[in-house]
Amino acid sequence: MRRKEIQIGRRNQVTIPKEFLEEGVTLFVCEKHDDGTIVLHPRASVPFGQRWFWSKRWQKGEAEASADIRAGRLKRHSSAKDLNKALGLDSGE
Repeated sequence: MRRKEIQIGRRNQVTIPKEFLEEGVTLFVCEKHDDGTIVLHPRASVPFGQRWFWSKRWQKGEAEASADIRAGRLKRHSSAKDLNKALGLDSGE
């Protein structure tokens, strides 16, 4: 666990240190407890298990695939067997 003291600024603003945040994580739940403590809960804007889809690397691949489709750089196969054959994965059956 990492900890760092954070102070409230002149305009009641709080700055979260960069090293505590990850791309795609949004802080949107704030709790004030009876003892005066305030807790911010990080929440991903997409379900955690789907965050990989929104990574820069994956989105780059999605953009490339979309460009290939628009340019007609694709092949259609009538079956999985035909696809495997085209990929050189034909088992010879």
